[in-house]
Amino acid sequence: MPYAGTIVSHDLSLHTGLVLPDGNEQAIAFTEGDVLNWQRTAPLFGQRVSFEVVQTPHGYAAVQMFLLEQKKPRSLESRDFIAALITPLLVAGTTYALSHYLRVPLIFAYIPTINFVSFMMMLLVSQSSRGQRPRLAEFMVVTLAFCGGAPAIWVAVFFSGARLRSEGMFLLMAALVVMQAIALKKYFPEVFDWHTWAYFFLKSEVTLKKLPPL
Repeated sequence: MPYAGTIVSHDLSLHTGLVLPDGNEQAIAFTEGDVLNWQRTAPLFGQRVSFEVVQTPHGYAAVQMFLLEQKKPRSLESRDFIAALITPLLVAGTTYALSHYLRVPLIFAYIPTINFVSFMMMLLVSQSSRGQRPRLAEFMVVTLAFCGGAPAIWVAVFFSGARLRSEGMFLLMAALVVMQAIALKKYFPEVFDWHTWAYFFLKSEVTLKKLPPL
């Protein structure tokens, strides 16, 4: 059950504080790590928060805390929006460029591209604190996973501090990796032959050497 209250104490050195629930005279302890959407650009003291209460060996503690009426910096919102907007264009453009200039089949250009972009997008999402509402960039990460970027996102989950780092997300990515591997094996079996990759890699090196200098 969520509660609302006000942070009445915050010790920066101990990274802990006290939150006073509305209509209650007993403050409850919390740690900074439980304030999920704190950007660390403003003091916690005096902030209005929503939270849940759990029983610990040391008494009650506030967890799953969210700063109320907390707006993300405009620069962060703009960065997320722009990244989510250009991601499909980046995947399509890079895939075409690799296929055209290196003269490899589209599938051999698409797989590295979608996974590299997915990994970078996941790292971008993980740089921001979690909020109550999903972000456009998070939806884009999930979309990339279904489009073939699941292996890279599955790896990036281990380095992520975002809401996407969860057991459910880990299992979903693992399932997508298996399904995508089966689909590739059925429709593009050459992808699993390292001789084919070596051939295209060597051919690409020759092609690049023939390109005129910039």
